[in-house]
Order: sequence, then structure tokens, then C-alpha cells
Amino acid sequence: MRMAFFLSVFLLFSAIAQADNASLASQVKALWQAKDYQAAKQLLVDKVTPKTKDAQLLALWGETEAKLNNTDLAEELLKKAVKYEANNADYQHWYATASCNKATSASMFSALGYAKRCKKAYETALKLAPEHPRSYIALASYLAQAPSIAGGDKDAALALANQLKAIDKLQGLLLEIKIIDFADTTDFEQFLEQAVELKSRPEPYFYRAQQLAAKQDYTAAISLFAQAIQQPAVDDAASQLILESRYQLARNAILAKTKITEAIAMLLQFIAESTEEERREWAQFRLAQLYALNGDKELAHTIVQALTSTTEDDKLKQQLAETF
Repeated sequence: MRMAFFLSVFLLFSAIAQADNASLASQVKALWQAKDYQAAKQLLVDKVTPKTKDAQLLALWGETEAKLNNTDLAEELLKKAVKYEANNADYQHWYATASCNKATSASMFSALGYAKRCKKAYETALKLAPEHPRSYIALASYLAQAPSIAGGDKDAALALANQLKAIDKLQGLLLEIKIIDFADTTDFEQFLEQAVELKSRPEPYFYRAQQLAAKQDYTAAISLFAQAIQQPAVDDAASQLILESRYQLARNAILAKTKITEAIAMLLQFIAESTEEERREWAQFRLAQLYALNGDKELAHTIVQALTSTTEDDKLKQQLAETF
């Protein structure tokens, strides 16, 4: 009887804790949706201590810190989350993402270790959720971009894109267009003739433009970014890429010193629509560059002065000092 009593009490408290976590998770995710990541953090900080072994709490806080670009803390929290609940695909995915982000900012000696952890966690997430397009997209994107020493493999990335087509054809094609290196314009156009689902989406034009920009063919890149912008905003992903195309068109216009008036209009629209403060600051920096190229040095100087006094982005501060 006594053992049964203690067991029932334990189960009761477990149920209460799970209910509390579910409510907290709903509140945090609602704040993520509203992009109020600081408010989400405040809900969590008092509930997690160095001794916390609740994987869900650790993962919620870790993902919140990742959204705040606090890479070190995000990686530390998510590493603990997968330690206590290794079979959760969401936790593995976010741990992988945090490790990848950590690799980009770590020293040369430790970056490889973080990159390998990233790859392993993405692979684990895929094994745990083979029906989830996100798992294919994340791992394939890593394989396509990472150097071979860190497990990068473009062929393996394309193979994952083909596997994804069997689950979700559109997502598989979107992944393929992101990965594939086109030999020339004809090759690109032939691909689009076969992938009719992509012809009215911004992704193919955006990713091809990025390839051309990397080859310093800025004029051709500008033309393709303009094509991306002209596509219908059929979903959130398309809307975000159209918005990013405005910024990238302006950036390439600066590099090519052409289409200045068009680029200014694009950046003003980007600044009006973007909800990410860090991206808006960089857009204002690019806008100052465009005004300077257009001969309006006074307006450029006004923007630079305001940015210099308000930004907390060290890279942007350096760019401002070096450019103006």
C-alpha cells in the first residue's frame, strides 16, 4: 500500500511538471513567433540552473539563445538537452545548428570539432525523423558547404535532395536548386524547364544569382535578383527570399557601381519590411554607400553618424570606420 501511495504521488507530480512544461513551451513558442526572443528568455532563465536535467527546458532556452545569436550559451544548453534526451529529433537538430554556428566563430583548432559535432547531430536528427524535410535540408546544406576535411560531400548532398523528392517533391527541388552548381546559363535554363514547380518561385533565380555574384559577375546577378523579386510571394519562404533579394540586389549594385537609383529603392523597401534589427542596420550601411555613390554625401554621412552611435555590432562598426 505504501509503495503504491508513493508511486501515485510520483506520477501525480510528474503529470503536473509535464503540464507546466507544455504551458511554458506554448508561451515560449508564441514569443518566438512574434520574434520577441528576449521575452522568451525571461520566461526561462529562472527555471534553469546548472543542475537542471530537464531536456525540454534546456532545449527551449538553448533555441532561444540561438535565435538571439548567443552562440556559446546556445551550444552549451543544447548539448545538455541531447545528453538527457538523445532521441529527440528537434533537440538534435538545434544542437547541430548551434554547433555549426559555433564552428564559424571558433578558433581554427576547435572549429573542426564543432563542425563534426554538427554533422553527427544532423545525421542523428535525420535517423530519428526520416519523414521530416527539415532533416534532409539541414544535413544536405551542411554537406554541400563544408570542406571535405569536415565531412563535406556535394554528391552526398545531392543524393539527399533526390531522396527528399520522394517525400516532398517541391522541397526536394528547392534543396537541389540550392546545392547544384550550374555550368552556364543554358544549364540553368534547362534545369528550370524540367523543374516546372520552381519557375514561378524566387529560389532558382536567387541561388543562381548568388553563384554569379561569387564569380564577380555582378551585373548578371543583379538581373537574376530582380527576377526573384518579381515572383509571387506564395508562402513565407518565398516572401523572405524576395525580401532578401532586395538587399542582395543593392549589395551587388554597390560592387558593380551600377543601378544605383533602383538599388536605393530596393533597400528602402527592405528596411521598411524587415523585422530583424541587425539586418536593418546593415541595410542602412549599404544605403549610405549607395547615397555616397549617387553623390549625396551629406545624407550618407547622416546615416553613418546615427549608425555609429547606436549599433552594437562590432563587424558593422569596423565596416563603418573603414568605408567612411
